Amino acid sequence: MNIAVIAANGRLGKAFVERALAQGHTVHAGIRGNNSLTPHIRLTSILCDATNPSDLKALIQGQDAVVSCIGHVKNSAPDVQTVATRALVKVMNELGMKRFVTVTGTGVRFPGDKISLVDRLLNLAVATIDPNRVNDGLNHTKVLQQSDLDWTLIRLLKLQNGNPQPFALKLNGPTKWYVAREEVAGAMLQVITENTFIKQAPIISRP
Repeated sequence: MNIAVIAANGRLGKAFVERALAQGHTVHAGIRGNNSLTPHIRLTSILCDATNPSDLKALIQGQDAVVSCIGHVKNSAPDVQTVATRALVKVMNELGMKRFVTVTGTGVRFPGDKISLVDRLLNLAVATIDPNRVNDGLNHTKVLQQSDLDWTLIRLLKLQNGNPQPFALKLNGPTKWYVAREEVAGAMLQVITENTFIKQAPIISRP
């Protein structure tokens, strides 16, 4: 497949790009700042401000699917996910594109979710320390739900470095407490290649 990746030179973005290339896909990598991606014959790196429609169009045109690895980092706007998602939906509609995969925390709840005590406590801490991050996750989810895209929103509790472990995608969880970035990358690639969880928000869970 031909896959466009937004925020491809972040830690999650890099993990996804490496996994996608290893599985034989071709990647358009949207980057900001220095390009730290390892060159590859099936990798094209493109400077891309994810909130700029012109940049997004140059990145995603002609691709089979779009993946967003945007996260909250130092000095990022409090509503970066929402603004970028809104711009992306508009551009994808203009280009007649449908498939979009993104990630957020389990603080974004859906009916039927199996919410553990650990999940509740960690999300309460995040909401107290960084409410903008939680609100951005909620608001960008609303943008997706109101769109005509074939979106999948993969949810997780705590992202960390480390070696990937077995996981399963379950519609309502319960959540796996700690998730390696390589696991998230694997989950994103899985729903793209299998074309599953359309207009749904599965949780990364234990097998």
